[in-house]
Amino acid sequence: MKRFYIFMTCILLTVLSCEETVILDVNSLDERVTIEGQLTNQEGQTFVKLSRTRDFYFQGQAPRITDAIVEVSDELGNRFTFAHNPDNNPELQGFYFPVSPLAGRIGGTYQLNVEVGSDRFTASETMLPVTAIDSLGVVLDEEERDDPETPGRYYEVTFFASEPQDRKDQYLFKFYRNDSLVKDFPTDIYFSDDEFLGERIDDLTIAGWYADGDRCKVEMYSLTQEAFIFYSDLFNLVNNDGGMFSPPPADPRNNLSNGALGYWQVSALDEMEIVVSPPEED
Repeated sequence: MKRFYIFMTCILLTVLSCEETVILDVNSLDERVTIEGQLTNQEGQTFVKLSRTRDFYFQGQAPRITDAIVEVSDELGNRFTFAHNPDNNPELQGFYFPVSPLAGRIGGTYQLNVEVGSDRFTASETMLPVTAIDSLGVVLDEEERDDPETPGRYYEVTFFASEPQDRKDQYLFKFYRNDSLVKDFPTDIYFSDDEFLGERIDDLTIAGWYADGDRCKVEMYSLTQEAFIFYSDLFNLVNNDGGMFSPPPADPRNNLSNGALGYWQVSALDEMEIVVSPPEED
């Protein structure tokens, strides 16, 4: 509503042909904890990242939380403790990892417990199955080869899978080129339900352009309905153009208690990697 009010003020100022300085009163918001967590069916893929929201005028990286207590438990009574940045990597401040190897199981329910000072935050999610990636393919784009965005990168990667139709599935996709996350646009989030994908996922082009010799990896995560809603809300938020007909910004709905932002994602993961090479001539 604030943006709409500013827009209407500008119209009135133009109609009345007068000038006035408009001072925006942007109040400081209460600091909130942000929790970004992930647990999959593969070891080495589980983490929890903790930070605090920034004031409107704050410059730099969001403050990381390094002194929290983090634990995960399941419905069988197992408890898994986490340690903050055990290797003291400067780039992993605010990241917590399981003390012992942890891989979830499909059908298992995992509760996250986080204590930050006197505040406690919880979330729970069940791991749903993910369909297997059948294969990855490489396609030469002749138009891109004639005028490439990046010299040498004019191959597309496609992927193939069978989508079970006896259950409702939703997925998140991540694409990597030589270990770097790839997006066509910075605000892209690649997620879908099985109604859009259909029974066969054939020749679906992934993000990015690739060169001969590039390593390409595709990750496919199962999503609960609640996680699908979170990514849908997040996508709408980061791609909101602020126009008259855009909805007012709102925090994405999540599964965290006590007003925390972020999401605790529990997903089965399937992945496949190829080294890009020119496709064989027919």
